[in-house]
Amino acid sequence: MGSTKSRRWAGALVALAAAFFVWRGMGLPVPGLDRSPADGDGDGGPPRIELAEGGAAVVVLGLGQTLIDALSSSAPSTARWQALFPIRIASAASNDLPVMLGEYAVEEDRVVFRPRFALMPGTSYRVRFDPGSLEAELSVPRDTSAPRTRVVQIYPSGPIVPMNLLKMYVHFSAPMSFGEAYQHIRLRTASGELVPDAILEVLEELWDPERRRLTLLFDPGRIKRDLEPNLTLGLPLRDGESYVLEIDEGWRDGSGRPLAEGFSKTFSVEAADRVSPDTDTWVIRAPASGSREALEIVFPEPMDRALLDRLITVSTDRGDRRGDRRGERVEGRIEVTDHETVWRLTLDRPWDAGRYVIDVNANLEDLAGNNLASLFDVDLSQDVRLSDVEAQARLPFEVR
Repeated sequence: MGSTKSRRWAGALVALAAAFFVWRGMGLPVPGLDRSPADGDGDGGPPRIELAEGGAAVVVLGLGQTLIDALSSSAPSTARWQALFPIRIASAASNDLPVMLGEYAVEEDRVVFRPRFALMPGTSYRVRFDPGSLEAELSVPRDTSAPRTRVVQIYPSGPIVPMNLLKMYVHFSAPMSFGEAYQHIRLRTASGELVPDAILEVLEELWDPERRRLTLLFDPGRIKRDLEPNLTLGLPLRDGESYVLEIDEGWRDGSGRPLAEGFSKTFSVEAADRVSPDTDTWVIRAPASGSREALEIVFPEPMDRALLDRLITVSTDRGDRRGDRRGERVEGRIEVTDHETVWRLTLDRPWDAGRYVIDVNANLEDLAGNNLASLFDVDLSQDVRLSDVEAQARLPFEVR
């Protein structure tokens, strides 16, 4: 038997479908869909799909109260909402593209969709609302007054990477478009030859919430030994070789305009890294009491740039005999320098004297995706993965 919520939704959907076919079969309007403004229902206008909230939302207006009540009481799941109210980038292959992710709601006399990522100005979106087969093609006007977007950095920022490099991050000065990233990115050898199938093309694209940072994944199937892509094609990068990651200026930003200019990063490749990060090799440089000096951690190897922002935290040391040494979280500005080998925390006030603890999450990775708990590419017969609790590190230091 399904859940009460599922039965409630199914009942509402059956009722709506039945009403739809009965009314259509009799040549009568579907309640809440085929109405004139004189009907006095909803907002007084005909059923329609529009942009709202300055382009931050898509709304269905002019629905009858019967339909509004049915949707509100049935509380559809996200998957059911996506089937009922899909929104996709308009193209010849629109139906093959994923629906946009976001939040759905019934608010008073309207149905509202707020996308997780902002709609890209200048791009058309195809919207459908069922029952009733309402359809619309919408677009947000372009803002031509803002400065042109640029690539500001590619990480790893250093000139040398391991042969089993897992990720690269591309940072932009402003939000970017969605759905065309891989058309504008190429990996070439030093001689200019394209390296095919090196970067995994993820349909949803791996953007941060602001769409200013794109994560590029080197194909994990080619990195992990003994998998078919690895056995057939080998690793994407070769030890001792040099490569160029190219980004062309045709890539459109969030306002629909091309980049101000292209960007490229040249790097060399060294032997594969198949050793987990070891916090015992880190150097901690504590600030002086009463100073605004930065707490500094020096790593013996470059670490994953994005993870350094959130997987290392600092707290006061309570000296708890039960082993939990964390006290109050110490907040400040994080800075990562020296090609991701130095992490600094600077407070907006002087440091107080006392004991502190650096907490390192077990999921912190090096450039090859090895974390504190396990290797990314490991012989499964010899897998010695630790639990996250076992692998996490707590590094005490004192401010004097």
